[in-house]
Amino acid sequence: MSAQIYAVLEPVHLLLERVTNDFVVRQIAREVGRQLREGTDAERLHHRLTTRFAKVMVSEIRDPGRWLLGVALPRWGCGYQGCEAGALWSTGKDCEVCAEIVQDKAAAQRRAQRIEQGLCPEHGTRPGPGGRCADCVLDDAFVVPGPVPAPCEPEGPPRGSCGDCGARIIVVGRAIEDGLCKLCREEAAALGAAVPTPAAAAAGQETCSGQDGSVPCGRKPLPSRCVCGVHRVQELAGEVA
Repeated sequence: MSAQIYAVLEPVHLLLERVTNDFVVRQIAREVGRQLREGTDAERLHHRLTTRFAKVMVSEIRDPGRWLLGVALPRWGCGYQGCEAGALWSTGKDCEVCAEIVQDKAAAQRRAQRIEQGLCPEHGTRPGPGGRCADCVLDDAFVVPGPVPAPCEPEGPPRGSCGDCGARIIVVGRAIEDGLCKLCREEAAALGAAVPTPAAAAAGQETCSGQDGSVPCGRKPLPSRCVCGVHRVQELAGEVA
């Protein structure tokens, strides 16, 4: 056993002297050497042995070798190497990971006890006929709904309504001029070819009766209408308004 390892074991020399099995003594020395090689400070290991030995009575330790290997030397704590029995060795502050583990274990035990007693696992109260307690019902009643998303404006060309059937159309191409959907436009063309000239045409009207500001409109009127598609859309907009 090296002088460094022997110095680290100084707090438990009393127990080390009572270990009569040389193989166990070598195991203790190897365990101390392993922890030192893996980065554990000698001061930290010395402090660990001092603290744990101070919490027991010597008369309670029946097997000194087993106690040193199984209780005194192992690091207690979470997976974080800086944790020493629930406290950070570098700062002395409580380890947050260990605190969360303790809380989770306590919550799990509390839930298991409540379920075993036939109580609500969340609130510990007696469930009603529907299997849910009054507190669960209140929790559901006070749930704040999430924000309602704002309506999205459709992207692309402007939308409008057909001047005859009212169907929603994309106002592009010929729809800008006549304000009609494709079906109504084809139907109007067919009717225009089969029916005698409309009254407006019979009266000799060849242009729209509307005005663009103070200037008369020069566009052709819609079939069976005295205005063009642009002014027809304006008329429909006025009727809706």
